[in-house]
Amino acid sequence: MLAFMSYQTDDRHVAATVAQLLGKLGVHCFMAHEHIEVSVQWRDEILRQIGLADLFVPILSQRYYASIWCKQESGIAAFRRMTIIPLSTDGSTPQGAINHIQSSLLVGLQPTYQQILPGLASHDVSFTIDAATNIIYRSGTFRSAEANFQLILPYLHRATDAQVAALLNVARQNDQVHHASLCAREYLPPLMRSHGHLLQPEVRDYLNQILAQYAAPPPMPATR
Repeated sequence: MLAFMSYQTDDRHVAATVAQLLGKLGVHCFMAHEHIEVSVQWRDEILRQIGLADLFVPILSQRYYASIWCKQESGIAAFRRMTIIPLSTDGSTPQGAINHIQSSLLVGLQPTYQQILPGLASHDVSFTIDAATNIIYRSGTFRSAEANFQLILPYLHRATDAQVAALLNVARQNDQVHHASLCAREYLPPLMRSHGHLLQPEVRDYLNQILAQYAAPPPMPATR
């Protein structure tokens, strides 16, 4: 998947940070200042890259709308009916042909997965589920495992059986996931009930054993 980064020159460092996050999701990003060679005609190459891109990611600011090039790029993206993920550095909102799309503020100029994934899912939910599964696989702490697992929850009802099985295998491989309290108590048990039969027996048995350790004890009988 390819994203076209649209930004005013002074915001190129912000665009680069967003592109880096998109890269972790498996999205390749085009940035004019980095990818257009000096000998290439800028206008022609920009038009070509917008034509190739799946996503249009404008870095909005007051400076953005002072640039005729940025306004033209957003107009082309709207005309092509591209998936647009507007991110704002200063609270600026989409204008013109993209004013119907809600932007998201980059707090501290730092993008988050939560700001990117909904737009990504609107374009290709299967790609998004696979990308979120990879994020979960890379979880390095219990808390990050819980936060990362929450990223995939809105899309699990659209996951294929194979994708749910892959997620459960990831949970087995990373002990930060299967030992994270929320994952073990809330997120994994229903997936095991619905898709555990798709796993290899040793994987299924291991996860069932771990999840049983976190299962809530039955309520004590009432006493008189």
